[in-house]
Amino acid sequence: METLSVSKLEENYLYTGCMCGIYGFIFTFCLYKNLSGVTFPVIVAVTIATAFMFLKRMGITVKKNFYIYAAGMMLLGISTPLTMNKFFHFFNWIGIILLFMSGMIQQVNEQGNWSFQKYMVSILMLAGKTIASVCDPFIHGIRYRKNRVKKESRYFKPIILGCACAAGLLVIVLPLLVYSDKIFAVFFGRFTGWFRFGAELGVILTFLAGYILMYAFLSGISALNIKEKENVKQLSLNSVTGITFSGILAVIYVFYSAIQILFLFLRFESGLPESVTYSQYAHAGFWQLLAVSIINFITVLICVSIFEENRILKIILMIISVCTCIMTLSAAYRMILYVRAYHLTFLRVLVLWFLGVLLLIMLGVMLSIIRKKFQLFKYIMVVVAVCYIALSFTKVDKLTAQYNVRHWEQISEVDMMHLMFASSLDTAPVVVQAAEKAVGNPEYWDGRLEQYFQWIQKQDMSLRTWNFSKASAKEAAAEYLR
Repeated sequence: METLSVSKLEENYLYTGCMCGIYGFIFTFCLYKNLSGVTFPVIVAVTIATAFMFLKRMGITVKKNFYIYAAGMMLLGISTPLTMNKFFHFFNWIGIILLFMSGMIQQVNEQGNWSFQKYMVSILMLAGKTIASVCDPFIHGIRYRKNRVKKESRYFKPIILGCACAAGLLVIVLPLLVYSDKIFAVFFGRFTGWFRFGAELGVILTFLAGYILMYAFLSGISALNIKEKENVKQLSLNSVTGITFSGILAVIYVFYSAIQILFLFLRFESGLPESVTYSQYAHAGFWQLLAVSIINFITVLICVSIFEENRILKIILMIISVCTCIMTLSAAYRMILYVRAYHLTFLRVLVLWFLGVLLLIMLGVMLSIIRKKFQLFKYIMVVVAVCYIALSFTKVDKLTAQYNVRHWEQISEVDMMHLMFASSLDTAPVVVQAAEKAVGNPEYWDGRLEQYFQWIQKQDMSLRTWNFSKASAKEAAAEYLR
């Protein structure tokens, strides 16, 4: 099987450089002042295609799992123009980048049985090498030019001369053509409208960002030595230390978990402290439990990694993991009770989602304790990717607004202002329903809604920047103002 190397990348500089240049142009067209438009899935698809062509050119056999990562990237790309929520716009980017990096690392990982820690280190190393390679497109270009100066094609200079002559003539001809035909002028104006002279610098910087980042990534993956430190002896501390350490934690966690089962889930209110109601008890301590659950997850992973394999240690770690699951369920139950009392917010939905994901991850951790060769990183990658992709398609802002409008008897002015101006445009179709329950003079809210929907109608949206959520908001605005 062929392997990647920086020297091989330099040998193919002309191919890779041109490919990254084309990528830069498409990157600019899709993303210039347009991070959530309908062109976003296009740049994701082009990113996948660029990586595929690079691997083929380097002689790397593309593994089947690459298509799974590519499918996840495309789903995140498709979900981006379906919402106007900035949170999902940002984390869709993060998800696409992580899936892309993981998928490419998988292509150069011949063994495919790395530990969780090894995968995390490899991702961090790839990120570091990519950042360190931002000058490589220019350095490799200079080297390539020097090495090929004697072999330079006799057609190169004539082609450059021809392009220069054509550019000079077009400066004169294009204005004449524009003034001679109005239809041509309209189409030419639309095309050049995206690249106005006042925006030249922004366009150039966007192109350079796409070109340099793609080339730097390909250089970084080529420089990534997946076999480095492979023969280093794994750290293996005395298991007695691990048993003592984890045993003390396990005793406390078992006692704490028993309290959760008895007083939270089974509601034995007779044991509650004086002046503390069950509702107050249930609502308190959520964030602390969440923090402890995350700490336990990290603790179990570290114990499995650094201590000698021992049956007693495994049993104790399983107990800690089960207690962590109980704590996670306790935190989720507390949040559900809180939602029943105070309704939903975007943050509360995210917290409930995170707790569900954490519970699934802990199940994987328990499997990794039982089975040494269990691929924990791949399991976590699948769980997080599937759950996040599902969340990104749910339009959390709109669902939250719909839930609250159904359950609120009256809607305060603060809540209405939050729906209109603190939430994304995803909530626009729900705002009219909310206004019917709003406290105050109906004429006042008619005026506020008219201002709100007029503001929405003024939002710019072209074919290139089309967004489903913004289009739905504009439809709701047009219907209200009709």
